[in-house]
Amino acid sequence: MSEERSPRFACPCCGVNWVDPRLEWMIGLIEDAIEHKLTITSGFRCKKHNKEVGGSETSSHLTGLAADISCKYSRLRFMIVGAALQIGFKRIGIGKTFIHLDIDRKKDPQVIWTY
Repeated sequence: MSEERSPRFACPCCGVNWVDPRLEWMIGLIEDAIEHKLTITSGFRCKKHNKEVGGSETSSHLTGLAADISCKYSRLRFMIVGAALQIGFKRIGIGKTFIHLDIDRKKDPQVIWTY
């Protein structure tokens, strides 16, 4: 695993990229499993950007433990969620146009929620 972090996980407001390398690696495993490059719509967020997008004050994006992935059709949603579960994601949020994946061990494990 490379120590260099992908810019696609950086905060769009300030460019800071403190995403956890394990999260980036696990998302890469999903891409390999489904043979599809994923679009990260939100990776690490600084406090300012998190507030601007209406993120929770305890958002896992603030600690680099979460990513939102663009997902606009049901087959891709099915493939991402299936692969995420097989790879070991235990916290999954499903929105109409995105999937939230996080590896925050300080929060309730084995949950899937909707937005």
